[in-house]
Amino acid sequence: MSENPDIGQPEPVNTQTQTAPPPPPAVPPQPEPRKKGKGCLVLCMIIFVCIMVIGCFTAVFAVGCYIASSFAGMPEITNLENGKNKYAEEIVEGNYFASNKIVVIDIRGVIMNADGTFYQVANSSKICEELEQARRDDKVKAVILRLDTPGGEVTAADMIHHKVLQLRGEDKKVIACMESVAASGGYYIAVGCDYIIAHRLTTTGSIGVIIETTNYQKLFNKLGLQSEVYKSGEMKDMLNGARPRTEAEKELVQDIIQEVYNEFVEIVAEGRKSKNITAEKIKTTEIGDGRIFSGKKAKELGLVDELGFFEDALFKANDMAKLDRNYKVVTYKRVFSLGDIFLGSKAADNKIRIDVPGMKSWTNMVEPGKFYLLPSGL
Repeated sequence: MSENPDIGQPEPVNTQTQTAPPPPPAVPPQPEPRKKGKGCLVLCMIIFVCIMVIGCFTAVFAVGCYIASSFAGMPEITNLENGKNKYAEEIVEGNYFASNKIVVIDIRGVIMNADGTFYQVANSSKICEELEQARRDDKVKAVILRLDTPGGEVTAADMIHHKVLQLRGEDKKVIACMESVAASGGYYIAVGCDYIIAHRLTTTGSIGVIIETTNYQKLFNKLGLQSEVYKSGEMKDMLNGARPRTEAEKELVQDIIQEVYNEFVEIVAEGRKSKNITAEKIKTTEIGDGRIFSGKKAKELGLVDELGFFEDALFKANDMAKLDRNYKVVTYKRVFSLGDIFLGSKAADNKIRIDVPGMKSWTNMVEPGKFYLLPSGL
């Protein structure tokens, strides 16, 4: 048996250096996936910060508007007397540092004990509050009533007239300044003043009383409708428009009209007694038959004292109150809180007047069953 020469022989050694394989490329560390909870938290924080910024901006804006509205026209906030006064004073002209005041109160629109909707309304409650504040203020020496009204509800006009007389009782001079129209209930208020100035083209007069209702019986008959009324007494539905008036009902309504008219006449006679206008003269002449007059004609009849403008009323107030031009002219503005601004309450004092085509007559505001001091057809 032959021997294998390779058996037992050491393997040849490779003396050449072996090259190590290149290391694998470095892999950048991967960020840990964000948890959904943290993302929502960040988003909520961003939204919260945005809301806070918007809220702060809104609050600053509201405060700025409030301060600007309060100080527009050099206003002077009156002493609120523990909340009794509802109005601040806005100085419109005169000596800012004077202590004497002449207050201007506007009576514009139909005189009612309510706020307006489509028409501008002279709210008798608000006007009486202004007159009462002027009465309590010892620095107020005179009041000018700037009238631009066709009249309105009997009781509303009478409440303002009553407050005017109270002002005069405190030795404060009251001057009526008639602008475009100061008729019927407007004149009712004016005769309570110490002095009446009217523009030469003012519409005034209309001394009378009116009540209206609508009779729709014929329309009901055409439509086949019939009104059923159950009443406790004969006169309970005397203004029912579904049937004609009885003679007794007509007589009753006319008696009430005459009663209110007689009181109107007495008020005019008392206010114009310096011009020798008596109740008898009013009832038996053109003065008291309900017609309207221009300012010029009213002056001829003795219904007004002077023809002029607002500056003439201001001059007269200064003269009658003996202020020697040492005064400031102020108007009243409602005092509102920040809460009122946010709730929109300020809009109530600054109503937009809307004229509806075909509805220019003041009598479109007359409510059935109420007595009015209004001219018909204006």
